Amino acid sequence: MKTPSVVVLLTATAISLAWGCSTVDERLGIEIEQPPEQFGTPDAGPDATPDPRELTAYCPSSQCPPGWTTCPDSRFPCDTNILADSRNCGGCGMACPLGTGFEQFTCNEGACKLECNAALRSKDCDGLVDNGCESSQLDPANCGACGVACAVGESCRWQDDKLTEVGCGCPPGTVDCLGCRDLRADDAHCAACNNACDPTGGPGAPQYSNMYYGCVSGQCGKPKCKPGFADCDGVLENGCETSIRTDDDCGYCGNTCGAGQKCAADGNGRLSCMCDPGLTFCQTGENQGLPEGYCVDVSSSPGNCGACGNRCSLGGGGYSQLAVCDFGKCTIGCRDGAADCNGSQADGCEIDTKSDPRNCGGCGITCDLTLGQACVAGKCVVEPCDQPDAGEVTR
Repeated sequence: MKTPSVVVLLTATAISLAWGCSTVDERLGIEIEQPPEQFGTPDAGPDATPDPRELTAYCPSSQCPPGWTTCPDSRFPCDTNILADSRNCGGCGMACPLGTGFEQFTCNEGACKLECNAALRSKDCDGLVDNGCESSQLDPANCGACGVACAVGESCRWQDDKLTEVGCGCPPGTVDCLGCRDLRADDAHCAACNNACDPTGGPGAPQYSNMYYGCVSGQCGKPKCKPGFADCDGVLENGCETSIRTDDDCGYCGNTCGAGQKCAADGNGRLSCMCDPGLTFCQTGENQGLPEGYCVDVSSSPGNCGACGNRCSLGGGGYSQLAVCDFGKCTIGCRDGAADCNGSQADGCEIDTKSDPRNCGGCGITCDLTLGQACVAGKCVVEPCDQPDAGEVTR
């Protein structure tokens, strides 16, 4: 007979408790109303109501729970989840395809599933697994989505400068002049393709500070500010008098940066006041005469730990380790399911706490090794005592 290790009270929800095989209600830590005293023999006929306080004991088990198995290359018993492991999907050695970068294959419920790369916007429009996600983001036969075909001679292109939307032809308000152009405001294509405006305005045109003549409402000869300047006072005679590359007018008139902020350009060249409180500006170069970079929390960024550019390294600990920035200081951490039980960085996070029965769920948490109790998903496997067909659970 198996030695029970857990007692479970069968109520609406089964509660697993790591005790011996006691049935004393006081040890459950909850109050249970006792039935009234009975005299004589209780009715045990076929219509009798089962006792809701019936107890079931659970014992250590070496059997793998459903979906888990031991493969020839397993380090520990029952350490392979054939329902989710892409190297053993549905069975040992049944690996999913590697993919090409436009797609990847994942194991879902024991079957390899094709997933297209969302960052590259690739698509599987023909439904054939063999050629993966064959449709690119600018595919004119599937522009933006499968089945959206562009007209003959019409290209599939980006519809905005941020490269977020794709569509057939140029977006509304623009015309294809070797690129989508707004003929109402494009100085090189004003009202028509290749109709460039004279920036001097022609003979006799007055010249103003930081101004030139360009295209406005589809007409050349209109005063416009040079890049980096604005006409904030509305007075034509003094031209575009205000630089919008300062902390007082950052990107546009009147945009004053707060205390501790500076006017800078982000990775897309857009000017803004950087950075929000608690963040540090890390400069990567210059753009439009201003520093260019990004904002980061140097107290937690592994790539900028304590200061810009101070990158935390792993050393020789391997994949199971993580470079961690903890309050501005670099440390070594472990990925979920791994632990550094010997305290040595030389071998990194050497313990697999998901499957190691000697360290099941954490360092030093030991399953019943004499009975071959397996560790699955960080828990020691148990099963109902003397009920081998009742299925396995973990505690």
